[in-house]
Amino acid sequence: MTQTPGATTTRRGFLGLVGLSAAMAAGGGLLGACSAPSGPRPGSGGATAAAAEKLTSLTPTYAPFPGAQPDIPGIVSDLPGIPGIGGGFTTYPASPAPALTAKAGKGGSYKAMTPLWGPVPPALADNAYFQAANADIGATVEFQIADGTVYADKAIARLASGDLPDLMVIPSWEIEKMADFNQAVDKAFEDLTPYLQGDKVKPYPLLANLPTAAWEWSVWNGKLMAVPFPTEPFPFALLYRKDLFDKNGWNTAPKNADELYRLGKEINDPKNKRWAFGDIHEMLWTVFRIPQEWRYEGGKLVHKYETPEYEQMLEFMRKLFAEDLIHPSVVSSKGANEKDLIGGGQITVYRDGLGGWKELLQQHRGKNPDFAIDAFPVFAHDGGKPMMYHNNAAGIFTFVKKGTPKEKVEELLSILNWCAAPYGTKEYELSNFGVEGKHFTRDDKNVPQLNDLGRKEVAPTYLFLGGRPIFVDWVAYPDAVKANMAWQQATFPHVEKTPFDGIRIQKPSKFSGLQVPTEDKFTDIMRGRRPVSDAKKIAAEWRRDGGDEARDFYMKILRDNGRA
Repeated sequence: MTQTPGATTTRRGFLGLVGLSAAMAAGGGLLGACSAPSGPRPGSGGATAAAAEKLTSLTPTYAPFPGAQPDIPGIVSDLPGIPGIGGGFTTYPASPAPALTAKAGKGGSYKAMTPLWGPVPPALADNAYFQAANADIGATVEFQIADGTVYADKAIARLASGDLPDLMVIPSWEIEKMADFNQAVDKAFEDLTPYLQGDKVKPYPLLANLPTAAWEWSVWNGKLMAVPFPTEPFPFALLYRKDLFDKNGWNTAPKNADELYRLGKEINDPKNKRWAFGDIHEMLWTVFRIPQEWRYEGGKLVHKYETPEYEQMLEFMRKLFAEDLIHPSVVSSKGANEKDLIGGGQITVYRDGLGGWKELLQQHRGKNPDFAIDAFPVFAHDGGKPMMYHNNAAGIFTFVKKGTPKEKVEELLSILNWCAAPYGTKEYELSNFGVEGKHFTRDDKNVPQLNDLGRKEVAPTYLFLGGRPIFVDWVAYPDAVKANMAWQQATFPHVEKTPFDGIRIQKPSKFSGLQVPTEDKFTDIMRGRRPVSDAKKIAAEWRRDGGDEARDFYMKILRDNGRA
C-alpha cells in the first residue's frame, strides 16, 4: 500500500518495513509488554475475515465532491476492493475556492503523531506553516513527528505505555506486523461508527468524498475504527535518478534480471561515493513473480516463502550484496534513509512508493532544476510477462484516542475533514504549500513553488491525517505527472489478482508475529551470513511456528467465500 505513501507505501513513499510483536496486557496500560520477535510468542486472538460487500453497511455514504477535473484520464479498477486512479493534474486552478464555509475547529488543542520520510520541520512554536494551518482550521494541532523508517518501534512503544496522542497515524504495513493489534485497537482507539456510518458522515463532506473501498479497510472487529488514507493500486516501484541516467546514457528500461545486474555493475563507483542500489529486494519479489502472499494452485495454498521463485530472488540479492552494488549504509543498517542517499546521488536506483517520487522532487528540484526521478517499466527476471502487486485500498489510518469525549471526537473529525480537502481548494493549497508570499510564490503558470522557508517548514503532516481522493496532483512538476500516469497506465494491466481480493482480513496474531523474524533470517541469506540452501529450512520453521495454522485459516476463508 502507499505511500505515498505507502508504502505502501509507502507509502507513500509508504514503506518502512520494520515491525515488532506485542503481547497483550493482563492489566494496566493498553499493551502490557512489547517485545521483539525473540520474546514471548504473540497471542492468537483477533483473526477475522469479511468480504467487502459485508462491510458496506458500516462505511460512510459516498458523496463525490464537485471539484477540479484532472487533465490526464485516470484508471478504472476492475479489482474488488482496489480503487482506481482519478487521473493527473498538470495545471493549477486560477482561483482555488474554499471547500468549507465555516471553521473546522472550535478552539480545541490536540496532539497528533505522524510518520515522516524526510527532514523533520521545525515544531509548532517555530513554524509559520503549522501556525497558519491551525489558524485556518480554528484549532491547534501539534504534531509529534517520528521517522517513518522506524515508525513501528515508536508506535509500539506508545501503545505499550498507554500514553497516546489525540490522533495517531499508523501505516497499514506496520499494523500487519503488530501481532496483537486486532485486540489493541479496541483498547486504544474510539469506535467511529456512530459518527461516520452511512449518512452520519454528512457533517464531514470531504471525508464522504473518500472511496468506499478505503473505508472498508478501516473496519476492525466489526467497527469503523479509523479515517483512511486511500492509496494508489501500486505499493512500490523501482525509482531512479533520471537526470543522472540521461547524463550517463544508462539503461532506463532493463528487461530482465541480468540486464538489471549489468546496469548495476556499470553504475557502481564506490571510489566516487556512488553505488547502484538501495535495498531493492521487495521490488524483486514482483520481478521474480513471487506471489504477493499466497498462491492458490491445485486446490492448495502455497505461501511466497515456499516458492522456488523466492529462492531465486534470494540468490540474486545475495549477488548484489556480495559485489557491493548496494550502498554500505543500507548494508549496515535497517534504518538507512534511502531518500537522502538517492537525493544526494549516492545511490541511483531504489524501491519506494510512488509518493516518494513527489517528495524527492519537493526536496531537490528547487535547489537543482535538473533533478528528475522516473520509474523503470515493470519487467520479469526471465524477460517474460511482468507481474505487479496491488495495494490494499487504504495504506495509512488515523485513529482517535479511546475515551475522547463526544464533542472532542466531533471536532477531531471536523479537523480531519479539513485535512481531506481535495486538489483545487484553498485548504489543499494551504496544507500542501503553506502561505503565499511566505512559503511559496506562483510561477508564470500560476503553480505554487515552495521557497527555502517552504521547503524547511512545509511537510506532509496534515496530509497524512485526512487522506485524499486518489489523484496525481504534483502540479508543480508536470513532467513527473505525465511520467507517473504513463507508468501507472502501463503497469495496471500487470497487476496480479490474488486469491483474497476484496476480502478484509485481520491476520492471526501468530502469523503477523512471524513475518519480521522470518524475513530477518532471509536477510541473513541475502547478506551472505547463511547459505541459500537454508531457505527451505527457514520455510519449514515458518510452517512449524504458525505458517501451517495460518494456511488453514486462509483456506477456510476461501471456502467460506466460495473460492475453493
